[in-house]
Amino acid sequence: MTTKVAQKGSSKESPKFTFRAFDEVKFAATRASWLEDATANEAFVPDIEQVMAWIEGHMVLTDHGMAYGVFREHDPAAVGVCELAITKPSVRGKWVKLIRLRLSPRIESAIFKNDPDGLATALNAYVAAILGVHEVKDQHQASRIKVYGRTQEQMRFLTMLLTKLNEKKYSSFIATIEGRWLTLNYGGKK
Repeated sequence: MTTKVAQKGSSKESPKFTFRAFDEVKFAATRASWLEDATANEAFVPDIEQVMAWIEGHMVLTDHGMAYGVFREHDPAAVGVCELAITKPSVRGKWVKLIRLRLSPRIESAIFKNDPDGLATALNAYVAAILGVHEVKDQHQASRIKVYGRTQEQMRFLTMLLTKLNEKKYSSFIATIEGRWLTLNYGGKK
């Protein structure tokens, strides 16, 4: 599965972002890049090692959880790591949940510095992740997507996204906020 999102920016050849499952090559490239970035950008290396250990254990679907990455086109190292959960079918339907999107130390550092390129990369990574989750929903025949807002900033972003989704009046889903979740209901199930 590859979902592509073009990054808007000042360069003529803006990179595209893809949403893909990890394999050994992508994992090794991501691990090396993120550990190097963590050291260079003064990130907490044990935290990055913990993220890498989680990816390594979730490159295939286990206990309904799986790691996906957001990658720049032609780059084997992820700019973002997505933690997805896929629920078992129930009376309320089957759900795909985007639990979190963790950005690389380089991107997090750029956001902290209010760097426009870093902010654009983060936004496009998030868009690619949400579009990719939609494809995962289709693969697993789920009726609902839920995106978790871990922080107040993420909740503000999800609320803005909800407003935009409702303005567009998408006919294939109904968007709502349920607690800390942005929920997209497909097929009329609530």
